[in-house]
Amino acid sequence: MEILQIVETLGVPVAVAFGMGYAAMFLVRFITDKLVEKLDTNHEIIHGIIVKLIDSNRQAKDEIKELKSAQRTMITIIQKLTGNGLSKYIKEKNE
Repeated sequence: MEILQIVETLGVPVAVAFGMGYAAMFLVRFITDKLVEKLDTNHEIIHGIIVKLIDSNRQAKDEIKELKSAQRTMITIIQKLTGNGLSKYIKEKNE
């Protein structure tokens, strides 16, 4: 019955404004409590995925460096065995 007394005292528009204000406050509480908690959880999951991707990228770069080093070593050995016959080919490929 208190709601009817408020409506009689203040009028319908003011009572509706109070109701809408309460609904907005409820919505803000819901957003800050439930959704922010879910966003934090998702953020932690995404952060873990990004860290793993960065680590795998670093490992791939290290493997590529090792392969290039091995390739240079093999080319040097072949050059020495063939009497430096591959130097022209390597210069063209590096340019």
